[in-house]
Amino acid sequence: MPLQSSAPAPPPALATMTSFEDASRLVLDHLQAHVPMGFWTVSRVIDGRQVYLDVTPDNAFGLDVGDGPAWADSLCHAMWVTGAPSVAPDITRVPAYSGNRAARALDVTSYVGIPVYNSDQTLFGTICGIDPEARPESFTEVTPLLELLGQLLSVVRNLDGRTVSLARRLEQTLLESETDPLTGLRNRRSWHRALSTEEARHHRLGDHASIVMIDLDGLKQVNDGQGHAAGDALLRRAAGVVRGSSRQTDVVARLGGDEFAVLCPQTTASQVAVYADRIRTELAAAGLSAGVGVATLDRTGTIAETEAAADAAMYVDKRRRRAC
Repeated sequence: MPLQSSAPAPPPALATMTSFEDASRLVLDHLQAHVPMGFWTVSRVIDGRQVYLDVTPDNAFGLDVGDGPAWADSLCHAMWVTGAPSVAPDITRVPAYSGNRAARALDVTSYVGIPVYNSDQTLFGTICGIDPEARPESFTEVTPLLELLGQLLSVVRNLDGRTVSLARRLEQTLLESETDPLTGLRNRRSWHRALSTEEARHHRLGDHASIVMIDLDGLKQVNDGQGHAAGDALLRRAAGVVRGSSRQTDVVARLGGDEFAVLCPQTTASQVAVYADRIRTELAAAGLSAGVGVATLDRTGTIAETEAAADAAMYVDKRRRRAC
C-alpha cells in the first residue's frame, strides 16, 4: 500500500499528552492513516519477549494485544542490536533481516522499527510496522517522521512513568486508616485499593504485576495450645519476615486471620517465582511455614483473576506439602 501523499504528514500532537496508552493509540491511528502497513504496534520488551501493548485493529496478520515473539527472534531485536535500517522496504535485501524466522513465518516483506526509550536511554520498546508486500525505495523517506514519533512517544512514556512513581510515593503516606493494628501491615481495605490502582497502571503502560498469597500453618494450634498472645506473636513474627523479604515498592498486607498477601509491581512471572522461594526460605529460618501461591497479571487479564489464581496456587501448595 503506498503512502497517502508524497509529503510527510505532520506528527500528531503528543506534546500535551501524559497518558502513554492514549499517546500510543494516537500514534498508531496516525501511522495507519498516513503510512499504512498490514500491522502497526507499540511494543515493549518484557522478560525476553517483545509484547504488543497496542495494535492496529483488524490487521493483516491477525495479531492482538499481548502477542509478540521472543525478543531475540524479532526484527526489532535485529534493528536494535545490529544497527540495521529502521525502515526496510524489502527485508530480503537486508542481511540482518533476510534470515529472520519469525518474519518468514508471517510472510513479512517490508518492515519499520523505531526505538522508544526509557529516561536513562535504555530501550523501553518499539514502534513497529510490518507488511507482506515490498515497498519502493522511496519508502525510506518516512524515516525522519517515524524517528520523531519515537522520540515524542519516549517523552510521553517517561512523563507517565514519573507520574506513576510520584503516585506510588504518595500512596505510602495514606496508611493511617488502612493499617492492620496487630502487624502494622496494610489491611484488606488498603489491599483492594492498591490492586485497583495497579490494574489501571498495568493497562496504561503494560507493566507486569504479580501477586503472592501466603497462608500460615499452625496458627489455630498455637492459639488453642498456648493462647492468643502466642498466636499474635506468631503473626507479628510472620509479618516481619514477609515485610523484610519485600521491596520498598511492594504492597504487603494482612488480609485477616493467618493470611497475608504481597502485590509486586513491575514483577514478571519468573521474578515472582524467585521471590516466593525466598519467602519460604526466610519463613523457615524464622521457624514458620506457610502455603505460598503466586500469579502474574497478563496484558488482557484482570487483577481479580490474578488474585484468585494466586490464592488457588497457594491452596495447591498447602495440599502438596501435606501430602508429602
